[in-house]
Amino acid sequence: MKKTLLSASVAAALAVGASGSALAQSTTVKLGWANIEPNSSASAVSGPFTPVDALSLKVQSQSTLFFSVAREITDNWEAELALGVPPTHETALVVLNPAAVPGSVAALNGSILAKVRQIAPTLFFNYKFGDRTSQFRPFVGLGVNYTTFDNAESTAVGNTVNGGPTTIKLEDSVGLAFQLGATAKLGGPWSITGSWSTAQVKTKMTTNTLGVQRTADITFHPSVITISLGYSF
Repeated sequence: MKKTLLSASVAAALAVGASGSALAQSTTVKLGWANIEPNSSASAVSGPFTPVDALSLKVQSQSTLFFSVAREITDNWEAELALGVPPTHETALVVLNPAAVPGSVAALNGSILAKVRQIAPTLFFNYKFGDRTSQFRPFVGLGVNYTTFDNAESTAVGNTVNGGPTTIKLEDSVGLAFQLGATAKLGGPWSITGSWSTAQVKTKMTTNTLGVQRTADITFHPSVITISLGYSF
């Protein structure tokens, strides 16, 4: 259902671009760098043989290659599909109550439990201030984000904490997204853009260790800083 919603959103953007082709003035391809600070918060891990309110987790920041395609609809409005090379985030153990777990587990606080790859295409509708002759154009955008997780792997530390070889699954997420930034012309078709964006991302993590399932709810308040070089045609 969530993938259907994303597909419908992308199709709507393409339809708007097509229907407004007489008004559309350019397409811009951007390539650059993005730093993703997940700002995650997670509930305590719950499940069999797990002390109550004793363990949680924290998703670490990561940088990756960014790219997007933006299509002008009018002089001030554009649709932008923001993508990037999916980053792999490390997830650290957070010991909430050291007294509730063995000392060997408490000593692992801050160690990396797992690694997981995030794929998060985001469709924005941006309003650009000024006009197409302006050298510098700030913009704000509102859109929809779809985040899915794959290649989740438990580390040796994760297997130790869970009590054996562990598999990990995380649910997909769909939520609103927001960005603000500015674009400066460099001459000819070239430009440079700096932006900050965030989105609503929520997931449920489920681990399976020799048939024993444990869960935790994770909420992200991501802060994404992006710098990119653009080419318009």
